[in-house]
Amino acid sequence: MKKIKKGDIVARKSYGMDIIFYVKRIIKLKEKKVAILCGVVERIEADSLVEDLQIVDKRIVKSKVDIEDDKIQERLIKKNKENKIKIIETEQKRLREKIITGKILHLDRR
Repeated sequence: MKKIKKGDIVARKSYGMDIIFYVKRIIKLKEKKVAILCGVVERIEADSLVEDLQIVDKRIVKSKVDIEDDKIQERLIKKNKENKIKIIETEQKRLREKIITGKILHLDRR
């Protein structure tokens, strides 16, 4: 097994490899080493015994990052569509108000 070092992309075995982290730093205690971890996709910071960590394959990391990027793009597109609809509705309402609020004061017949 490859030795875990600062900067490695890892996951915790005890948590079923659910979150991908990068190793921020390693603290050496009397008998064990503890890694301080930062989430790659999720905003999370955690610690773990180095023995509980496993290096994650780069293809898996790329796949998870791509999935998250797609989710973000979908949210942005949805939000953009909602904003466009609100803008159109607001413009239509303004046009209706301009038409509805006009008053005729005088009519000339010739």
